[in-house]
Amino acid sequence: MSQLDLSNPARPDWWQFAEDSARRYHLYYRELQQTRRETLKEDAPDDSAGTEEPHVPPAPDHPHSLLQHLSEQPDARHLPPELWEALEQEGADPYACDNTGRWLPATDLPADQLLLLLRIAAAFGSPAAVDAQLARGAVLILRNIPPNGFSSLENLLNHALLPPGWQAFDSRRQVQLPQRVTLAVPSVRDGAIEQGHFDDLQDLIIKGLAHSQPLWICLPDEMALPAPLVAEHCHQLTLPQADADFLIALLRQTHSRTGRIDEAAARAALPSNGQLKELSAATLAFALRAPTAKKMAQRLSQALAAAAASPPDAHAPREEITGIGRSYDTARQLVADLRLWAEGSVAWDQIPHSLLLHGVPGTGKSHLARAMGRSAGVNYVQTSCAEWQSAGHLGNLLLAMRRSFDEARKNAPCILFLDEIDAIGSRDSAGDNSASYRRQVVAGFLEQMDRVSLEEGIMVVGACNHPEHLDPAVLRAGRFDIKIEMPLPSMAMLQHLLAERLQDAVQEEDLQQLARDCIGKTAADVDAAVRSARSEARHSGCPLDLQLLRRHLGVTAQEENQDLLYRIAVHESGHAIAAWIFGETVNQVRVAAAGGTIERDVPPNAGLDTDFDRQLYVHLAGRAAERLVFNTVSAGAGGGATSDLGKAARMALAMDFELGLGAFGNGWFGPQDPSRLTASERQRLQERLDYAEDHARALLYPHQQLLKDMAADLVQKREFDAKAVRSWLRDVPRKNGPEQVLDQ
Repeated sequence: MSQLDLSNPARPDWWQFAEDSARRYHLYYRELQQTRRETLKEDAPDDSAGTEEPHVPPAPDHPHSLLQHLSEQPDARHLPPELWEALEQEGADPYACDNTGRWLPATDLPADQLLLLLRIAAAFGSPAAVDAQLARGAVLILRNIPPNGFSSLENLLNHALLPPGWQAFDSRRQVQLPQRVTLAVPSVRDGAIEQGHFDDLQDLIIKGLAHSQPLWICLPDEMALPAPLVAEHCHQLTLPQADADFLIALLRQTHSRTGRIDEAAARAALPSNGQLKELSAATLAFALRAPTAKKMAQRLSQALAAAAASPPDAHAPREEITGIGRSYDTARQLVADLRLWAEGSVAWDQIPHSLLLHGVPGTGKSHLARAMGRSAGVNYVQTSCAEWQSAGHLGNLLLAMRRSFDEARKNAPCILFLDEIDAIGSRDSAGDNSASYRRQVVAGFLEQMDRVSLEEGIMVVGACNHPEHLDPAVLRAGRFDIKIEMPLPSMAMLQHLLAERLQDAVQEEDLQQLARDCIGKTAADVDAAVRSARSEARHSGCPLDLQLLRRHLGVTAQEENQDLLYRIAVHESGHAIAAWIFGETVNQVRVAAAGGTIERDVPPNAGLDTDFDRQLYVHLAGRAAERLVFNTVSAGAGGGATSDLGKAARMALAMDFELGLGAFGNGWFGPQDPSRLTASERQRLQERLDYAEDHARALLYPHQQLLKDMAADLVQKREFDAKAVRSWLRDVPRKNGPEQVLDQ
């Protein structure tokens, strides 16, 4: 027998009310089973007469007399010493046994319903708290009810929790009683909120508010309240999570005929409350099949320990993050911080908690996030907005979102990778039929990010292609501390990728040339091409040589158009020279057959009209350079909204219609759609852009030879870094402002 002194066990405040509710439910369920037995006996065939019927003892006059006595003396041995010792030797629980040595209760209570009842009773805490929510006009929100518990909720309230005379009914049932509680609950199918019922729940709430009877709104924790205004004028209760106290209370009902168990042994065998947060309904149901409370606790500990021993990607061997660039350097720094925190060298509030990687598709954002998880030696949990949306309607989406964050909490320390988060959208987007849906998705995501930010050991890494589509509240510090763009890989990064994937299949000097020719391709392009080349070499029996790789990478000499590359180089060099003249920092210039790119930093400015004019000149300097060198222009400055012409046009329109720097003075008319301009507005825009291009051409005119030489070298090298740009442009004078445009 356990040596723990149970004469005065410490009980939580809700214990007495929960046990009284459980006893009421026990009596109800016993009467229900008795009624069913009598019904079955009446329906039995007549030839059963004469057979001996099973003896069902009548209910005692005082069903709680033994329990009451033993509760007052919980350490009392109510059995003969020899029987007590024999039961202990057999592995039984003498505390739970009656005087015949039986310990399992005659009534087989549904444990999942009983545990839900205990949690509901604990949320209220006392009969007085229940009475307070039965007042005329009372509105209660009861949260954290498991989806599989809604079907039994009405039964539990009516037969175990509500005072005599009161009845609870689902609001879909038209029942008129003076002492009625109206329940507004979501429909559930297969353990999830029913498709399309999320919006219907708001109608049920509104109908419930139409009369003065108490209204209890019952929700799972993952479900947002459809009518948020109600929350300001009602009482809210959240069901506590199951912990050791709840399991002990449960076992006293399911594994005892006396209302007692060997509590000291059961508590010693139970998992910690932290581990019980991961308890699933299936694990609990399996453990409850054990014959005694102690063995149930042991089985539960074994099941949770086995699950914890192999979480997803748990403590994979540490690898180093390989890659070149600011994003890789930042990832290495965050991983180092996470290791220091795990070792106890730094506090959690002294390191960044989140990182947002953004950029065009294929630049390696997902790959870098996975590498961070492997390198840090912690768990890695991956999900995406697409995965959440595939769950179904809004209620299911929010539930799937919540489960992903809960998985991260259970597997902490971990890296939680959220892919495609730009699909969340923004609450500031133009109004349409999905505006309400989008607002609730954003609100749900912000809630989860705030909750996870309060817990230690969870580093969130997000990835998206269009951060400008995200709600500003998502992007703020505290939700995403660091935001880094992952651009197309540089020549050095491409050479690193090729060397990593090809090992020694290609000579180093050939790799450098191959990387040069791959400028403009993404990391995903390189990965796919190398895999494809290896597959062909494997099945054809040919070696994996440079010619085969070039063909799969699409960089054969026959495919190169030198004239096209030179025009693109002239275009990008024009941008670089104009940006340099106006004091900007040019970090990188690249050219490829698919187009060119330039990365530049614009210095802070006061937002004067001259500051915007300079940006117009830089945007159109590529087009101006083509006209200056070739006397013609290509479509390279045009295209989508992010093209040179697109940026310049939107900036010119913003000066007129939004910034108070153009034709309309102090007037503000909001963002303008270029396709909907009047004829006079289109003419004004065209004249302004023509003037900007002329001015850019005048800026470049004194540097024509430099422009041509720089472009020719860029064709050969395909990429200039900041040092190479400075080397080319160091003798070009820099201006504080634009000069008078000269007619060339």
